[in-house]
Amino acid sequence: MMLVFYMSSLAAISTSCFILGFYIFLKDRSSRINRLFFVNSMLLNAVILFTILIQLQETALNVKLFQSIYNIVLILFLLESLYFNLEFTRQKLKHFVVVSIILFSGIIFAVFILRGPEMLEVSRVKGLWVYELVGTRFWFLLYSPYLTCIALLMLYYLFMFSRSASLQKEKKQAKTVMIAIFLSYGGGFCFLMILPVLKIYKAPLLTPYFFAVYLYGVFFAMIKYKFLSFSIRDMAFDILPFIHDSIIILSPEKRILEVNGGSDGIFNGRAGYFSGKNFLELVEHDDGLPAMLDELISGRIDSFSARIIYRKEPENVITDSYISRVSDRFGDFAAILVVSRENKGVSQFRKYFKITGREMEIIFLILSGLTNKSVSAQLKITERTVETHLTNIYGKLGIGNKIELAKISGDFSIRPLKEL
Repeated sequence: MMLVFYMSSLAAISTSCFILGFYIFLKDRSSRINRLFFVNSMLLNAVILFTILIQLQETALNVKLFQSIYNIVLILFLLESLYFNLEFTRQKLKHFVVVSIILFSGIIFAVFILRGPEMLEVSRVKGLWVYELVGTRFWFLLYSPYLTCIALLMLYYLFMFSRSASLQKEKKQAKTVMIAIFLSYGGGFCFLMILPVLKIYKAPLLTPYFFAVYLYGVFFAMIKYKFLSFSIRDMAFDILPFIHDSIIILSPEKRILEVNGGSDGIFNGRAGYFSGKNFLELVEHDDGLPAMLDELISGRIDSFSARIIYRKEPENVITDSYISRVSDRFGDFAAILVVSRENKGVSQFRKYFKITGREMEIIFLILSGLTNKSVSAQLKITERTVETHLTNIYGKLGIGNKIELAKISGDFSIRPLKEL
């Protein structure tokens, strides 16, 4: 009965690890972290496989041989777990640490290959092969310190990462994985090393149970604090169809993630075509807009207003726009929200008076209170060129100064940028 329960529970753990590994892998095959988690889950399955094979052996010698192979696979699982955590925390081991791990791994592998059967005593208890450690100097002066060092390295780098990470979700991920490591390694060391040496009980191999706790903890951290933390597309599908202004959601890299139906007028009804495009390539801009977006992304500002001119054939679309940061439920920066409303007064104004795009830029800046010198500096043209443009503008409008320019612009609801 004990054997049936033991084998069926191992099969259940193996199945769950297999499912979790493939789930994470298929979630994002391009992610290196996801691929490493998949490898980790498969190595734990290999550990479980040898645990089951040990119980299927008829002789004690075969049990000892399979357990030697099992111990080697277990160390490979632990080394891959260390590598996974280093990748997750974006850390690198120092050269002497890498050399030490390789050296001690080689020594332990050699011991298991050459003298593995001599390091254990096995016997059957209630139908299960159970073990007793022999040669405690190897187990407690080499093997246990080696495993402890691997666990401490993972805990150390996760702890440092949790203190330095800028995103709240990464801090929570690190803490969750630390708890999983502490429970799995601490519990495993106590039940699999200390208690058998004290002869409190003889036990079959319980390692898969403890390291499954670690794998489940990592899976929980990845799912709860990454994949399900914030879905910008879910928000888009739920909210954007009901907003009639143009709504564009950008990634932190300034690429378009999602747009609503109100953007069809800007994108000629092909809004979906521009998904993934660089936003700045779709608008007319000087250095001001990219600089403000960088300020927003860095967190130095939370929002700003701008007059954004979208490129469109046969005529660009001039909009009054509001740009802001979007945070997820952990308070981490997740996306950029651009709300644009076409300034139809500007379009009518330009069409009626035949105002060019450059002339319109100068009108906006003059209405915002800038001097000719400031306009020239912002547009990177000479002050003489600004004066020439103003002369042309005054001629087209039939006016003679900036006060009259403000009045006629107001008749078309053209406002200074600071009033947006």
